[in-house]
Amino acid sequence: MLKFGIWTQEQYLREGERRKLFGHRVSYSLLNVGDNPTPEQIRVFEDISFTLRTSNGTFRTTFRNRFSQIDNLVLERLGELYAPGTALVVEDRAVSHALTSLEWACKLFPCFPNARFFASDILLYLIELTLPNGDVFVVEPNGKPLQYIRPPFVVSLQHREAKRYPVNSWVAALARRRFAGLALPEGWMEGAGEYSVRRIPFIHPEARALSRSNPRFQVCLQSVFDVSTAPCHVIRTMNIFNRGYFSEQQLMEGARAVHQSLLPGGIWIVGRTLEEDLSNHGAVLRRSPGGWDVIDRIGDGSEMEAIALPRPIHA
Repeated sequence: MLKFGIWTQEQYLREGERRKLFGHRVSYSLLNVGDNPTPEQIRVFEDISFTLRTSNGTFRTTFRNRFSQIDNLVLERLGELYAPGTALVVEDRAVSHALTSLEWACKLFPCFPNARFFASDILLYLIELTLPNGDVFVVEPNGKPLQYIRPPFVVSLQHREAKRYPVNSWVAALARRRFAGLALPEGWMEGAGEYSVRRIPFIHPEARALSRSNPRFQVCLQSVFDVSTAPCHVIRTMNIFNRGYFSEQQLMEGARAVHQSLLPGGIWIVGRTLEEDLSNHGAVLRRSPGGWDVIDRIGDGSEMEAIALPRPIHA
């Protein structure tokens, strides 16, 4: 048996609710909705993002109002700690496509009109690589392929196909071998070689629009393990620091990087969303000279408390 994919926006819209059955067989090229997308195109972007999986195994799952409860709680705490005129510097890390960053910033700016907001991730765009014969690969900037598109097939190069679709598995295997044989030259992302290259922005179009209209909101490339070049007042790291992604040692390094990135008394919001019921659980920690103080909890708190709190964090 085999299963075809969706490679045009017209197909995607025509399928209606059935498009959910295609999963990762929807072309990631459709994420490129331009700077002035229609509401329908924005829904396409959000729906495709919901199932996208990167080469390191992380999913880009997020949705509107995901952290509304956390936003409101943190805003209340910040109002207690800082005067409205404070030039707060806020970092939201591992933001996926930054829709939740946009929502938080839109609540923060009216309360702190001098605040600056930095939304960051290690993946801000994908690359559509088209070969002379029309084959298309969607590739991460690190050169790892996510998807192969050869209508009527759209196949993932990260997901394994079910055994009931042997033709899809065969197409994916050929595509992996083909890509490995390309030997991409230096500068391939700028169009070096015989390939056509196009960037696919992977930041939510509404967040990109805010970054263009308001210089206080910026989207930037940054790892959760980076130490900020200048210390900030607030850092949020949701759905990234957990044992499913990182070892205990890496989680300790992450906590240390956050500690070193905050001003004395700065705030760290850390936690995760449970898949079963989409409930949020986390902690609001305040940087102290020897480590962290818990100033609030959401739900059951964060597993990072057990990693960060018992040990001093040496700057």
